[in-house]
Amino acid sequence: MEEQEKIPTSKVARASSVFRTSMRVGANYLKHNAQKMVHKEVNEDALNEKNASELFNLMSQLKGSALKIAQMLSMDNGLLPKGYAEKFALAQNSAMALSSPLVMNTFMKYMNQSPYDLYDSFEIKANHAASIGQVHLAYKNGNKLAVKLQYPGVADSIHADIQMVKPLLLRIVGIKEIEVKQYFDEFEERLIDECNYQLELSNGVEIAAATKHIPNLIIPTYYPALSSSKVLTMEWIDAQPMQVFLDTETNQANKDKIGQALLDFLHTSIHDLKKFHADPHPGNFLVTKDMQLVVLDFGCVKSIPNDFYNYYFSLVRNDVLADTDKLRICLKGLDMLRDSDTAATDQLFMETSLKAIQCLSKPMKTDTFYFGDLAYYEQLQLQGEEFMNNKALRTPEAMRGSRHAIYLHRTFFGLYSILHKLNATVRIDRRFIENVGV
Repeated sequence: MEEQEKIPTSKVARASSVFRTSMRVGANYLKHNAQKMVHKEVNEDALNEKNASELFNLMSQLKGSALKIAQMLSMDNGLLPKGYAEKFALAQNSAMALSSPLVMNTFMKYMNQSPYDLYDSFEIKANHAASIGQVHLAYKNGNKLAVKLQYPGVADSIHADIQMVKPLLLRIVGIKEIEVKQYFDEFEERLIDECNYQLELSNGVEIAAATKHIPNLIIPTYYPALSSSKVLTMEWIDAQPMQVFLDTETNQANKDKIGQALLDFLHTSIHDLKKFHADPHPGNFLVTKDMQLVVLDFGCVKSIPNDFYNYYFSLVRNDVLADTDKLRICLKGLDMLRDSDTAATDQLFMETSLKAIQCLSKPMKTDTFYFGDLAYYEQLQLQGEEFMNNKALRTPEAMRGSRHAIYLHRTFFGLYSILHKLNATVRIDRRFIENVGV
């Protein structure tokens, strides 16, 4: 694993990194536009790939919130051009690890003692590196442990990083900052939560208790006495990464079993707790030899208010969709329709919302669903691209919708993507429909 000797932690150092990348991106745009003046038909893909590499390298160097931005954007269908989406997808399961001296210095800073004193044994080389921290193998009293160490400066630089990286990203997507302020605020709040490992430990314990009845599901045991706000110690579980399972498993019954456990885990969290793991990409799951799903990383956990939950999931009910008054109540409650809308705007968002609802809720309308259905998966993908390319949905007044929907949508798209890759047929527990309505 490639190692990083130093992370820029000061505002000046991080701003300098962003400035240098901005200059390189700007130079790429100038070169591209000059070529277009000479050759009318110039491939945009080459520009996107160059700038995507520049931005990903920057985010990998800064780590933390910057790398999390790349990870989140890569999971949203249709939001980014293909070159960016493909490059940013690397953030889901790869990052440079800290060098050994930096690991020691960081551990001493956070725990006031050497890892060799706290644990019976500790591997200084990271086993896995991600956006917020990296994982080391350790032993204590005969227990095999995973020790997650947060990168230095990550928590302190969240707001500044977002403000620095935001202009580059908004230029790519083609929208103005004021139009998406509430969504960036939501994103910043979740990042602050992710940097609090004591909160992650609490989230993991709570969700583990609520989902312990689910077959074929494992959530590691946490060790509070060996943890802090920046160091998190938990049970090490020997298993293969979900991505390896996706790439190599050929037994469809096994894939269905894992898919069912994943679906039940997220549905139970959403419908029973109204608090759920909101970062469902393959890097956060393992699969054991006896076909059990291991859920990792409860840093990004989203809680949703009761009124939002009711409006959102009432849209699954056929009686609500068939009743214009009930439908409008729900869409206004979700900030998709507004009293100030013109007739044309009202019609646009009524039609757009209905199309999105019908697509996303399709699996919830049947007792079993086959996620390997290519036509359905392509419909999900194309819908995002259609929204991205619809100029009527890129205006300031079009930037609407409850901030609570961001991570819920992300969770469903992440879930559906993994289930599609598993080619899974799963049972859908639809009892939640009985508890919602207007």
